[in-house]
Amino acid sequence: MLGQSSRSTMIWASAFIVLNCLTSAVQGLSTSPGSPCEDVCHRTATNTTSNEIVCKDQLFSSTTKGSNFEQCVECQLNSDYVDSKSGESDVNWGLYNLRFTLTSCLFGYPQQVVNMSSPCVVSCQSLDSALEYDITEPSTLNFNTWCSASSFADNVIDQCEFCYNLTTNQVFMANFLEALRFDCHFRTPTGSSFAISPARIFTQELLPSTDPSSTGTPKSGGVKNLTLVIALPILGFVILVCGTTLCCFFFIRWRRKRARKQRQSSHLHARWNDTTISTPYRGDWDPQYGMGQGFGFADNDGREQDVGFAKPGFVEITEPAIPLSNFNQEKGVHDGYYGGLAHKQ
Repeated sequence: MLGQSSRSTMIWASAFIVLNCLTSAVQGLSTSPGSPCEDVCHRTATNTTSNEIVCKDQLFSSTTKGSNFEQCVECQLNSDYVDSKSGESDVNWGLYNLRFTLTSCLFGYPQQVVNMSSPCVVSCQSLDSALEYDITEPSTLNFNTWCSASSFADNVIDQCEFCYNLTTNQVFMANFLEALRFDCHFRTPTGSSFAISPARIFTQELLPSTDPSSTGTPKSGGVKNLTLVIALPILGFVILVCGTTLCCFFFIRWRRKRARKQRQSSHLHARWNDTTISTPYRGDWDPQYGMGQGFGFADNDGREQDVGFAKPGFVEITEPAIPLSNFNQEKGVHDGYYGGLAHKQ
């Protein structure tokens, strides 16, 4: 009886060991049927399980489980293989494995991998409905349908990535999320490898944010764009200052010219109305009779001359400058003014 009991126990133990081995054999990461990555991913099962997931950055290089995951996903993202029957591609399964890791590590779905308390879970919480969509039933029909969920918003993704980038042991989570966003915005063509190198995903250097308005490439030129963002406002400010300075210069110049003209006009107007201004005094000059009691005469050639000045009442002529007889004969002047003078003499 004891022998039968011991034999039964041994049978059950052997069955348990065989079952455990078979279970371990099917554990691994999903990939396309006939994919060249099947050996690397260590399985041909229909779905990825949480037993093959690690959540901390250092575990991807320090543990067998993490190293197998990294090698499998790298193979899938670099592969252009597509199963002609199912339409499954290695790239689709590689991105699915990244999404499965995010839901397991961030939200503990479909199974809790590790109990990690992090404030980033709160920052990323609104992404759970999109990332968990059909995660337990992957197929060619729903590999990318979750991208259209409104909860998978760029501002929330940026917030989540920023939080995980500040951590020291889960920066990979931010890069996994950015790789998924890139494929949602710029779908990888069937039969092509993934545009982002896996070596850039499995690193603690954060991937550049994907720009949905670009032509199909991530913001690898982020430094250049940042330079433009900084330089353009500065250039605009310099142009504004220069324009304002020129306007002020010409305005001040115009005001000065206008003020100068107004001062000149008011000065001339004041002199015009000034009654104290007169012409220089030249005395009581008479072009015919001279000043005062002077007198004039005419030469032989007929030119008139003004001779002498005298005070009134003191004019005395002793001898004419020209004999009056000759003068009268030549000019035909009879008893005139000059004759009166000669007669007086």
